[in-house]
Amino acid sequence: MVTSSASSSVTGHPPAALAIFDLDDTLLDGDCTQLWLEWIIACGWVEDGEAMIRQMHEHDRQYHAGTLDMAAHLRFTLSPLQGRTRDEVRAQVEAFVERAVRPRLMAGGVERLHQHARDGHATLVISASMHHLVEPIARAIGAEGALATLPEFDSDGRFTGEPTGIFTYQHGKLEAFEAWLASHETGFAEGWETWGYSDSFNDLPLLEFVDHPHATQPDARLRETAKMRGWPILEWRS
Repeated sequence: MVTSSASSSVTGHPPAALAIFDLDDTLLDGDCTQLWLEWIIACGWVEDGEAMIRQMHEHDRQYHAGTLDMAAHLRFTLSPLQGRTRDEVRAQVEAFVERAVRPRLMAGGVERLHQHARDGHATLVISASMHHLVEPIARAIGAEGALATLPEFDSDGRFTGEPTGIFTYQHGKLEAFEAWLASHETGFAEGWETWGYSDSFNDLPLLEFVDHPHATQPDARLRETAKMRGWPILEWRS
């Protein structure tokens, strides 16, 4: 999952601060799940690609309205992978990250993450998208780790089409973070200072938790909240 070794190597000391970043529309210009679905449609892994994209657009609308059934959404996005092996999917994800994701990373967001690392802060991406997508993207941009909903595998290492564990959505992001803290020797209990970055009102529980919340390319509800509370509003989308 996540360690603090990279920040320690920058300063020579264990980190005393942590920067948490959302992924979609915060570091990435777009939604990695939709980009991934478009990718696997092009690969021939989806029988009716047009129907899948229509459904994805509807789920996106529900997400921004705060009404999305996350369990149903995750099963929908995992359904094309059912029965496929870890290695088969991993190979496509690696190509996807290089060709479809890297060109859409927002330079301002990635630079902010790197600045936190240079300052000796631990860096963590927490996303509502699935872990098999989020972790490789987080690694590609230099984040120390990623928290995201895990896919379930059968005894042969094949995707079952089901999600498992904590759903990293809305308050679930904070639950996943707290579970990570409980299972790692982070030193957080001794008083880490925290920064948070997100575009979505769905991440309000996490932004309210950190010491320094930032709204990045915020949706309308988060923008209004940030203005009322005096939170910085950052625009990294060129």
